[in-house]
Amino acid sequence: MAPFKQNNSSIISFPSSVTYNEASEDQIMVVSCYSNFDKLAHGPRGTEAQHCLHVYRFNPTDGHMVLLNIAGSADEVINPAFSRFHPRLNILYTCTEDIEENGQIIAYEVGFDGELNKLGHVDAGGTSTCYLTIDRDQKNLLAVNYWDSTIVTIPLSTETGNFIGGVESKYDPKGGKIMVAAAKKFGGVNHSNNDDSTIAQRQADPHSHALVLDPYVGCMAYVPCLGKDLVREFFYDKDGGKIQEELNFLPSGLCTGHPDGPRYLEFHPKYSTMYVVNELSSTVSTMLVSAIGA
Repeated sequence: MAPFKQNNSSIISFPSSVTYNEASEDQIMVVSCYSNFDKLAHGPRGTEAQHCLHVYRFNPTDGHMVLLNIAGSADEVINPAFSRFHPRLNILYTCTEDIEENGQIIAYEVGFDGELNKLGHVDAGGTSTCYLTIDRDQKNLLAVNYWDSTIVTIPLSTETGNFIGGVESKYDPKGGKIMVAAAKKFGGVNHSNNDDSTIAQRQADPHSHALVLDPYVGCMAYVPCLGKDLVREFFYDKDGGKIQEELNFLPSGLCTGHPDGPRYLEFHPKYSTMYVVNELSSTVSTMLVSAIGA
């Protein structure tokens, strides 16, 4: 079996954490595939997937993978862009990417043999949903919407991991302004290109692309903004479950005058160092982050 040979796959996306079987050290890995290219800001290569979620058992010792389950028909799950496992429960959250309509966030119970049983779903409160974070107390899920740059919080049950309501709060870095750039089907650029005119359109608006909470107390939210070459620092009210205010922002690169386009960031597991992946400049920046913020 060749687990990675997906003829209809457009992209693979790995969750940030994994679920371990109690009977072994094998890990459950989920690969997600795009199913409708017209609804994306960029133009993937390959063909549209008929089934969007592929579940594997991965052995970290020798690296082999076994396909366990194929789920998520293209009619039901459109462009699952990002998946995240619950840190404590066997729950998988997947968000859909659509620049025309609000994304959906779907919760699945994950069975021992890779079965995905739908637990619930909610509206993501914005378009082209691209990143999910669960807060330190596991009471809220924070979602990032790339196209309109909004950040939302959604309450979770601490017992089941299911949603216990829709969008609780919403932060819009555009301040409610209408977007400048258009989708590619309406005359906009293909975000997969990297020429000057495409980059100018990609950076005509803010584009939040991820959200990572600080590893100290979990109340500082760091958001790379691909559209403005910034890492934004927010205060996250973990008791109220909402992004309270923007406290600070820093350039995502070395201020060379060329676009950087920050996409993802991650903290070092031991040191007070944050790594920022810049998509447009193909660079990685390092930042020192103290317990009281950057």
